[in-house]
Amino acid sequence: MRPLKTALFVFLLAVAGCAPGGPPYASVAATIPPVPPGMARIYFYRWLEIYETTAPSVAYLNGQPVGVTETGAVFYRDVPPGQYTIAVQSEEPYPNQFKTVVLQPGQVAYARIESLRSWSSCASGGDGDGGGGATSCRDTFVVQLIDPRVAQREMGELRFIRG
Repeated sequence: MRPLKTALFVFLLAVAGCAPGGPPYASVAATIPPVPPGMARIYFYRWLEIYETTAPSVAYLNGQPVGVTETGAVFYRDVPPGQYTIAVQSEEPYPNQFKTVVLQPGQVAYARIESLRSWSSCASGGDGDGGGGATSCRDTFVVQLIDPRVAQREMGELRFIRG
């Protein structure tokens, strides 16, 4: 099963790399259809944080991949009502890293994906002489559930990714 997840992850990253920028969320928010009857919606978004990683990360609902989070972008998924564990691909564990939400029909949840490069372990590459070399850091991502009013304000200038 692990090779299948890895292959899917690589495929999603490749597709994300080919995707066009997308319009600002604020300019398309009014055109996004309402939550379909009997469904719920989850928005995923990531700020562009200049001192954090720009690496994309796969988002999961109950262990199933649902999209690729990109810095400065937002997307959503409509889902049946129920309990969902929202997670993202991360190279390092972090306390309370992923969140669980219970959604009722018509309900909307907002998941902000945050990068914690300062938390991650970094190691200096080197040539053995103590002179340093390239530094390699492992990307750590966490999910935060955000109040709808705050999330709408934060998502305004982010790129909207369709599909």
